Amino acid sequence: MHIQEQVEQIFQGMDTGVSAGLTLYGVMPGDKVRVKAAIQYRGPAYSDTFYASIGNWVVVFDEYWVGSTSVSFAATTTWVPYELTVDILITKVANFPWTPGLFDIYAKLTKAGVLTARLNNVIEVILAAEFQNFSISSYDIIPGA
Repeated sequence: MHIQEQVEQIFQGMDTGVSAGLTLYGVMPGDKVRVKAAIQYRGPAYSDTFYASIGNWVVVFDEYWVGSTSVSFAATTTWVPYELTVDILITKVANFPWTPGLFDIYAKLTKAGVLTARLNNVIEVILAAEFQNFSISSYDIIPGA
């Protein structure tokens, strides 16, 4: 299997089946978003931190929710594919201006400074109650009332 096919398989591994670049809908406070990334490594044994963030790009990336985990790469002279995984707990943040909202996501190796491309507007987080189609459905006379 080629690396590109492995990368496509890895990104399809989110619990909801959302491929990278598509929108993950209906995330609410208390949910965890599992972020998976693929990377190839070669070199001496190396340890770092896999870090992912959900937020919005304004002037800089404004991080609202983050997750990180330690990762280790074995010494190798050939390119070896790795799958990196981190869970991000979604907690409540201030409602304005973020609700309702589509958020961006990015990931990085913190010490190495290796960044993934930022994916824009791919995670919908519902932070406040929402209503629609509210209407009067009937009205009746109640005899003897």
